[in-house]
Amino acid sequence: MHTRPKITALLILVIGIILGLLLSPTPAGQSVQQRLNSLSRDAWGEAVSSAARWNARIDARASLFIEYPELMSAIQKGGAFGGDFSVPIATQIFNPSEAGIADARRLGRIEQMAERTWIIYLPLVNVIVFETDEGIVLVDSGTAAEGPAILDLLRSVSSQPIHTIIYTHGHVDHAYGSWALVDDQPEVIAQADLMARFERYQSLPGNLGKYMGQNPEHIIASGEFFVPPTRTFRDELTISVGGEDFVLRARPGETDDQLYVWVPSRSAIATADYYQGFVPNLGNGKRVQRYPEEWAEALREMAAETPRLLLPAHGVAITESDVIKNNLNLLADALDYVIRYTKDALNAGVRQDLIPAGLSMPERFSSHPTLQEQYVSWRDISKMVVRRYTGWWDDIPSHWSPATFDRQAEEIIALAGGIDAVVARARTLATTDLIMATHLTDWAWFAQPNNASVQQLVIDVYRLRILDEAANTQEILAYVEIMAQARQRQLESG
Repeated sequence: MHTRPKITALLILVIGIILGLLLSPTPAGQSVQQRLNSLSRDAWGEAVSSAARWNARIDARASLFIEYPELMSAIQKGGAFGGDFSVPIATQIFNPSEAGIADARRLGRIEQMAERTWIIYLPLVNVIVFETDEGIVLVDSGTAAEGPAILDLLRSVSSQPIHTIIYTHGHVDHAYGSWALVDDQPEVIAQADLMARFERYQSLPGNLGKYMGQNPEHIIASGEFFVPPTRTFRDELTISVGGEDFVLRARPGETDDQLYVWVPSRSAIATADYYQGFVPNLGNGKRVQRYPEEWAEALREMAAETPRLLLPAHGVAITESDVIKNNLNLLADALDYVIRYTKDALNAGVRQDLIPAGLSMPERFSSHPTLQEQYVSWRDISKMVVRRYTGWWDDIPSHWSPATFDRQAEEIIALAGGIDAVVARARTLATTDLIMATHLTDWAWFAQPNNASVQQLVIDVYRLRILDEAANTQEILAYVEIMAQARQRQLESG
């Protein structure tokens, strides 16, 4: 007789979190989180399953985060690119939500790095500020929600108008906050291919939304907020603002429209995403082609300037000239190593899936604190090199005209003696060979996604994969997605 009141109380807590307390941390939210953390795992499960039956607004992904709070901690290890993490911004990155704007204002801070030079640290990204006698030169403009916070922070240190905004590239965390920064009618400069990127986003909102965890409608609506460049260029452009030169050099790297900014008068370099203080986002399996060779060349070009101040778009600034030069060249060397290894293997006719699997980084790279595999791995980068130089066929004959994965999975399940045998074997392997366990889990899932034991297997095995120390942010996000699909079917079945 007392079960229903207990569940109702838990349900109220769950709904409160989903509606904002968990997603936008406040003192009240922290209090609720503490109360939730004190519940037993059985109570968690009871609350979540009951909430799923009684309230359709609680979605699959949110219920996973409530039942397994350690998942969010795993994502946060690398998902904020070294800065503070904001769920409202990360989950609505193309449009300025009220919660996102509030988080940007709460978490954003500005730090002076040299005379009339600042770095703004925001959730997910940094913005670089150069004050001149003619006005402010701003390098990047953050996400859509971060524009107002950028303006507030600018005004806390300078009353100068915004003269120029430079987009280092067209990714949403670098170029979508300008809507709040254009009252002074600044010139907006970008590499010439940036608008093609924006147009691709607008033409493929469903695809982009799937791989970025965004609402496709938000991507389409972002056209209302995105401020297009007023001036574009191809390879190199030098502008003069307030008697100072700003040298913009476009070099393909994370994108085909990426550039960095060298300011000779200040010996300062805004490195965009070329340097991040960890293994860079150069092997992202959910993104279009990236450019390892040109990336390494850009790093060496920056190092050759011997800058005294490195201002990254992600991570912390560096103020020691020797450290800057060494770190830039070290990353270039590491990329060169991956590129040479991968090309040598391609030339030797090594089967494509064996190439990244055989990559082992020398100790000087693997142990260096600025080259940690936080967001992607060196093997992911090797895959990007393979992708650049080969077609879609992976050297396995049956993969040229294959059966669908679902049909293959059905046949494998039958050969194994049925779904129960595969589920049992996957659970056994999860304690000894977690990677192989996920292969069996995939076969079970794609063969019988409506099977309750398979759904729970997906959640249990991929949770272990997420919590594995070797997991990086991008693969974790892929694992969360498959877990959410399994949880959704659980919720639908009641």
